[in-house]
Formats: sequence, structure tokens, C-alpha cells
Amino acid sequence: MIKQKDECFLFKNQDKKLDLSPMKVESIIISNKAMISTQAISLALENNIDLVFLDRYGFPIGRVWFSKMGSTALIRRKQLDAANCELGLNLVLDLIRQKVNNQLAFLKKLKYARPDKKELFQAPLNTIEGSLEALDRNFKDLDESRLIIMGLEGTAGRAYFSCISKIMPEKFRFKGRSKRPAKNQFNAVLNYCYGVLYSRVEKACIIAGLDPFVGFMHTDNYNKKSLVFDLIEPFRIFAEQTAVYLFTGKKAKNEYFDIKEHSCSLNDKGKPVVIESLNRHLEEKVRYKRRNVKRKYIISHEAHKLANILLEDEAMAHPEWLDIKEF
Repeated sequence: MIKQKDECFLFKNQDKKLDLSPMKVESIIISNKAMISTQAISLALENNIDLVFLDRYGFPIGRVWFSKMGSTALIRRKQLDAANCELGLNLVLDLIRQKVNNQLAFLKKLKYARPDKKELFQAPLNTIEGSLEALDRNFKDLDESRLIIMGLEGTAGRAYFSCISKIMPEKFRFKGRSKRPAKNQFNAVLNYCYGVLYSRVEKACIIAGLDPFVGFMHTDNYNKKSLVFDLIEPFRIFAEQTAVYLFTGKKAKNEYFDIKEHSCSLNDKGKPVVIESLNRHLEEKVRYKRRNVKRKYIISHEAHKLANILLEDEAMAHPEWLDIKEF
């Protein structure tokens, strides 16, 4: 229960109570079965504190903020401005560089664990390193550079997944990425993990005050959550690691999949196994900014950092994304 008391918030949970000044509150997240008084809502709005409502699964279903211009509206304005200036280009490049760096680091880790198969890794590693070097060129304009950046990202991705396929158990090897529908077991698992990550990234964007529909790299189509597609890039590695370890650890079974002529999907037996594996992976603590942090919290940290970068309005700002040595 959240109430107002003497111009402060009073948080009550059974026998526990906590008084907080509005000056110490940035946002209030209200989940299933929580209650808030109208006085507390007014206090939050008067102090430009966002109220975010989550459903029973923890995903955002609504948001309330003050009617005058506040931080949320300002962040969204900055998003639109950044999409058409050098800041947006720098943000895109940082996101894609981190994604490719993660791919490179993961393949090196897999190579180190398989000294008898190191020859399988060298050519893909060279290709990915080449794409990474090309991303350091002096790009000038996002619109003109979008296709080049996506092309380099695609080249690295094809080399990456081609190499991963070769270390799969023989019956689970695959030919490239297939999205909707997945054409094989590995892509069915990977797509499912990506789907869970999309929801987590969208939730992080909304809580941070970012508009999921205003992106920098992906075009702004109607009802397309462009920023979610942008911001997920450095975190795809969490899904990829989960999928690879499921198959190389021989935990994936044929009975987990429904296979048709041109598609493959997880069934009711397979979904709980994949979700449990992904959640376990996200719950693990890794070194992040000199601290031990669960992987799942890194997503929200980076979303808030992006919001702060937009508010700083520094055209040459570069976000310090997830350190590849600590994932």
C-alpha cells in the first residue's frame, strides 16, 4: 500500500513501513495486487514522478505522468532529436559494435574450450574482426550509413552462426538464421529466447522513460517498437549463450519440438525447459561496472543510462555499454 503522509510517501507492506521524500523517488512501479491512494498519486504527479503499472507477469500495461512537460516527455523529445543527428549515429554504432564484440568474445570462449576444433573457428573469427574494424570508419550520416552498418552486422552474424552450427551435435546442425517461422530446432529455441528478451527490454525502456517506438537504427514504422530492436542488440548474447549451452550440453531433446514440413517450434514440453535455462542464465551474477550484478538487471541499468545520455544532450556522447569481458 502506498499513501501520502506529511508531504511524503508512506510505503506499507504487512508490518513494514517506509517514509520517503518525493526528492528521493524517481519512479514508482506498481505491480499486481498493489494499492495506491489518490493523494499519493497526486504527490507523485506534482513532483514529476512516473507511475508505471505492471501486469501479473511483470510487464508494463500503463503509465501515468504529470500533464505539464516533465522528464518523460523531455526524454522522448530528445529521442526524436537524436534520431536525426550525430548522437543517434554514435548510439547506433555503440550498440552494434557491442553486439559484434559479444559475438567475437563468445566464439573465442567456445574455441578455448574446444582445442581439438580450433580450425573451425579461425575463418569466422577473422570475418567478425573484419566487420568490427569496418565499423570504426568515420560514418557521417545515419540515413546514408544505415545500410552499410546493417550489412557489416549481417556479415558478422552469418559467420557467427555458421561457426556455432558446426559445434552443435550433428542432428541439430542448421543452415543460418531463420526467424518466423524457425526452420530447425536451434532457431526455434533462439527465437523463443529472443522473444523473452524483447519483453524485458521493452519493460526497461518504459520504466526508464524511453519511448519503445522511437529508435535510431530501425525505421519508425507504425506499431513497430524500433527502440526495443535497437537496444536489444548488446543483450542478444544472453539468448545465444542459453541456446548454445542447451544444445552443446545435450539438454535439448527431439520431444521438445513440433516439426512440420517448413517450420519447427517449441512445444509445451520444450518451453518450460528453455525458460528455466534462460532465467537461470539471467539470474547469474557477472562483473559489471566493478560490481557483481545479475545479468537481468544490466538491461535496466543500460536503459537508464541511455535516458541520461539523451538528457545530457551531448552530441559526441558515447554510452559505455556492457563490458564484453564481464558478461
